[in-house]
Amino acid sequence: MLKSSQKFTYKVFCLSLIFLILLSFGKLKLSEATLTNVKEFVGDTPITLTFKDNRETNGIVFLAHGFAGSTSFMRPIAVALAEAGYLTVRFDFLGHGRHPLPYSGDITTIAGATQKFVHQTNEIISHYLAKYDNSFSMIIGHSMASDIIIRSASSDSRLNSAVAISAYTDALKSDKPKNVLILNGQWEPQLRAKSLEILKNIGIKNPKEGITYGSLNDNSIRKVEFIKNADHVGVLYSIRTQKALLDWVNVLNKDQHVFIGNNIGTWTGILFFSIFFLVLFLITFLDQNISGKHRFGYIRFFSINILACALSPLILYNFKINFVEFPAHNHLINQMILISIILSFSIPPSQIKELPKSFNFRLFAILFILFCILFGSILDSYVSSFLLTGTRVPLFFYCLFGTIPLMILMQLYYDNYSNGWIAGNIFKLFLIISLSTSILLDISQLFIVGYAIILFLAFALIFGFLANMVSRRYNNTLSVGLANGITLAWTFSTALPLYVN
Repeated sequence: MLKSSQKFTYKVFCLSLIFLILLSFGKLKLSEATLTNVKEFVGDTPITLTFKDNRETNGIVFLAHGFAGSTSFMRPIAVALAEAGYLTVRFDFLGHGRHPLPYSGDITTIAGATQKFVHQTNEIISHYLAKYDNSFSMIIGHSMASDIIIRSASSDSRLNSAVAISAYTDALKSDKPKNVLILNGQWEPQLRAKSLEILKNIGIKNPKEGITYGSLNDNSIRKVEFIKNADHVGVLYSIRTQKALLDWVNVLNKDQHVFIGNNIGTWTGILFFSIFFLVLFLITFLDQNISGKHRFGYIRFFSINILACALSPLILYNFKINFVEFPAHNHLINQMILISIILSFSIPPSQIKELPKSFNFRLFAILFILFCILFGSILDSYVSSFLLTGTRVPLFFYCLFGTIPLMILMQLYYDNYSNGWIAGNIFKLFLIISLSTSILLDISQLFIVGYAIILFLAFALIFGFLANMVSRRYNNTLSVGLANGITLAWTFSTALPLYVN
């Protein structure tokens, strides 16, 4: 039990966190108070238009996200440019975000997925340039999309500029596209070096960051800059990026729009982690219900985990059940099911029989709402797609076949052993090794599983950590394991790109 002084301190922390939650939520809403967001479609592609209320636009800016991203990543930039009077057009690539159709082909080859993405981008550009009569238009692309937008802008002279953020491209020419700016994060040394190499390849001798080459008179400007204190993702949320982009359009458009930046990234982080720590503090007020712990059998545990880790990639390389049409998702489902079957032999039957007694519907519902609805809404709005729509709904239910037994097993390790935290983390390590082995065996089909590993790590750090804290206090293995399984299935089905052969 907590002492009175401790309870008072925790209550003060809780009230402080509630204040931060309300403040950050208000700041996020205020950042777009004078803007309008409109959802529409061009063909099958979902579009988000953002523009200043009751004001004629100064031009159109197209925004393209990187691989495994969505329109949410581009939101801070869209808001900043919309505040300056530009109509911003964000869209989800095939297989990404809310796009209902998968992509196909190798993303590393021009003839593969790249060509499909370029065609999709060109279709959107043509639609809006025909719909709105503006004298100025430009396109911005991040990471993978940096190559897409350079190719699109090179074939469409109506675009006045292209901005490649965290640039991966070899398509830039000395005369095409018009007026190119390359922005990289300070903490992207390889991309910064690559960008200067790009300038060398088009004939610029000893190029330097921050120097403008070419002339606006013939639309030949070429410039590379870095954004201070930014990495590959942080560069999209940096207020310095917003300032650099507005300075760029002011030069091109020969105007002096007042810079109104936003701190959407900062306030999103404060909102997310304030809720996280609030829940963490509230958990400490739960009455502790500790059950007996079983002795940790190292030999049995390690032998079965190693067996599951080694066997599942080899078996699935030769045979797997076709649950869904998407190779990466289908492999994930198969591997999680197979690992769960093998690992079930490491759990005494008596513990499995006791599972139904450790279920509390109210606790399960609270965790589901917290993870998938509350946290999910924040992620979906400001970070990456986290909403079940279209093709992703049946995919979610198929993913449950693998995630639910896997997460229940993991929770059994955590809750039923005296050294459960060791067992749980070793289990996660073996799972990551097993998935990585599968990727190496068939990288052309399963490289997206690499993103699944990243998502699993993020899931374990946030959702898994909170769930374990709840289970330690409340002793509800099945409730927590089921909530974790549903959340992981939700994550895999919404955030991973949809790919078909």
